[in-house]
Amino acid sequence: MTAGIGGHGRSELSRVLATGRRFVTPVGAAEALRTDAPTAARKLARANHWALTDQAFRTTVLKTSSRVRSSTARLLDHDYLVGHVAPDALAWGMRTEWRAETRLLFADPARTVVDILDEPRIGAGIRHIAEVLVSYLDEHDPASLVEWGDRLGNHAVFKRLGYLIEALGLDRPALVDACLDRVSSGVALLDPDAPDDGPRTMRWRLRVNTVVGFEGAA
Repeated sequence: MTAGIGGHGRSELSRVLATGRRFVTPVGAAEALRTDAPTAARKLARANHWALTDQAFRTTVLKTSSRVRSSTARLLDHDYLVGHVAPDALAWGMRTEWRAETRLLFADPARTVVDILDEPRIGAGIRHIAEVLVSYLDEHDPASLVEWGDRLGNHAVFKRLGYLIEALGLDRPALVDACLDRVSSGVALLDPDAPDDGPRTMRWRLRVNTVVGFEGAA
């Protein structure tokens, strides 16, 4: 997907795709761009998968049902955050794509949003998650967020989701109602990695411990 890529990036991507290769690899991109493979790999890593953000991430999140010896890894000057999950967590909200003969599973747009609401640190914090949420709701079905949120089973997801919708002034009353129906009694942190202070909203059972707004929000 090319949405969210700048003009120079689009030009480079066109040069890579013009080679006619079925699959794009760092080596093939390096040949098309006349650069080395590590540089090409970094350029490929900057194109976001679902066009939910214009931000360039330096870390890719990987989840596996296999044993994880280290939660972090670095390959070709790119960082990876690796986490262990139960096998059934990889059975929903995923889409299959092929890279050469390798089958890869990618979180679909709704699963991506739910996962970063579950662990805000992997979504670069609440301010960026707010931006992603706005982009998601512009193009995708909000009901999928409820479905996958229920599958995940973390009520804090719905607390953060409902709060963000209202804080950003988004007109999604059905989604807000669905979130309110799923609010549990405990008080969660809006951002688990931010200091444990700030006002509480009992409507959402949240401690608002970070700033939400971003430039361009309603």
